[in-house]
Amino acid sequence: MTVEFPDVRQAREEREVIGGFTAHDQLLPVLHALTDRIGWISPDALSLIASTWGIRLAEVATVVRSHPRFSLEERPGRQLRVCTDVACRDAGADTVCDVLTEHVGAAGKAVAGVMWLRSPCLGACEEAPAALAFQAGDPPVTERLAPATGASAVLSTRRPLVPESDVDGS
Repeated sequence: MTVEFPDVRQAREEREVIGGFTAHDQLLPVLHALTDRIGWISPDALSLIASTWGIRLAEVATVVRSHPRFSLEERPGRQLRVCTDVACRDAGADTVCDVLTEHVGAAGKAVAGVMWLRSPCLGACEEAPAALAFQAGDPPVTERLAPATGASAVLSTRRPLVPESDVDGS
């Protein structure tokens, strides 16, 4: 039986993901792949990208900090993003956020392996308010909630997400 500590497993997964990309122009795809697999981007992953590709660590960190989906702070693999941009806010996103705060906890705080966050536009304005549930992994799983309600948002933080291929039978 092999026992693997979480930080060792994460480092192995980071090396595996980063090794699949080879060029500086693939920085955004590798950052998305790390977020998809692990849920956040660790300092070790930043260093590995910079040293592997021969670019400045500050350059990689600046790209991570400028993108709302990426985080340099540890986040749980399970996340819910609630759009609070204009269309969603006008359609009731603040109510969805209030219900999440009451039943799950404050935005940006991990509770029981889940974190919900306020998000810029998720591209579902026609079905506002919108939210996106996400589970990091291989493969990552996402589920769009549109229109989202407080109840559907809370429920999405408490039940397993099902990969689309399992839902449609493919």
